[in-house]
Amino acid sequence: MNAPTASSRTLLGEAPRAWIALAIGVLAVTAHSATSIVFSILMKPMLAEFDWGRTDFASALTMRMLVMVAVIPFAGLLTDRMGARLVLSAGALIIGTGMLALSEVETKLEFFPLMALMGPGQACLGTVAASALVLRLFRRRQAIAIGVLNGGDNVINGMVPLATTSLLAGFGWRWTFGAVGFAYVLLGGLVAWALRAGDGVTEERAAGGGRVGLGSLPWRDTRLWLVCGAYALIYAFITSQQLHFHASQTDAGRSPAEASSILSIQLLVGAVGAPLFGWLAEKTTARFALLLAVAALAAASVFLWSPHEYWSFATWAVAYGLANSGVVALLALVLAELFGAARIGRLMGVAMVFCMSATMLGNLYSAAMFDRFHTYAPVWQTFTALMVLALVPVALLQRGTRPA
Repeated sequence: MNAPTASSRTLLGEAPRAWIALAIGVLAVTAHSATSIVFSILMKPMLAEFDWGRTDFASALTMRMLVMVAVIPFAGLLTDRMGARLVLSAGALIIGTGMLALSEVETKLEFFPLMALMGPGQACLGTVAASALVLRLFRRRQAIAIGVLNGGDNVINGMVPLATTSLLAGFGWRWTFGAVGFAYVLLGGLVAWALRAGDGVTEERAAGGGRVGLGSLPWRDTRLWLVCGAYALIYAFITSQQLHFHASQTDAGRSPAEASSILSIQLLVGAVGAPLFGWLAEKTTARFALLLAVAALAAASVFLWSPHEYWSFATWAVAYGLANSGVVALLALVLAELFGAARIGRLMGVAMVFCMSATMLGNLYSAAMFDRFHTYAPVWQTFTALMVLALVPVALLQRGTRPA
């Protein structure tokens, strides 16, 4: 059983195993997000060597995400059935192996299949299994724990742009891919060592209950589709912003170091934003906190329409980083608030299908628009419209409800 007994030792009111799970979850969510950051920084030097277009790179990312979208519901199902250790460690090893192979790539015929093969790893390593792990092992402060899960991700990922840029400057993009790949392989081993086999399974499964499947999800509940639709719009923006922001800043004349520092500020601020919105969800509701976060994203997106001085962008990164990290942390909390935590692995898997599908479309749209107009301005303007549209389903979720 995942639940601690009354006589279990506790740390700040939670079982020590819950805190170990949270630390592993932070590393897993960090590793999932870091792939996009690494790709965004290594994109330009890699394309320059091969004389490929950004649409080529975006198409390869899309191929990886198509495979990820196909696998991610089953990653949630596998988490509910067998626990997070198998899912997270397998994901880290798959991504690590893929990154090591990318360091030797020479042609598109090698690049595209390798990106596709990394898709299952991306599906397994990240927020689906990590959120289920944390929500099931924490018993009292789940909202704060989920906030820390995503905030910790931002603390570590805040250093990834500068570290990646430094490796790139010193050793080139191939050695950088290799170093990152080795780190993922080490992470896979750490996860397998630190977690227990049953950590993160659904309580019915842990108790030897019946079959755990996708058929028991609330498919006819409109609220599930409102959440999925809203988060599809949200992820189209926030993932495209993260992937293309560094390139957009260097296109505008900033040095790679300046662009990386702005992105680092955005990510580091998330260390405060995610726990802050988790606290707000605990004090009010997760749905209300989500409404505030989406409104803030819509307002912040307008700033991207035109160029600004470095310090203006650095200040903007603080505000945007708070809202960005908050909205990511709130997905698991909104689903748990609406439907309970018993099916959270499967619910997260379904929701992430919409999130990652929108990520693919947003990335392809951003790259294609840049290749056509040689500016990201119309891209950011489109995403502002999408954020305003996302306020509609989020507002509809504000009505009182109980778990289904």
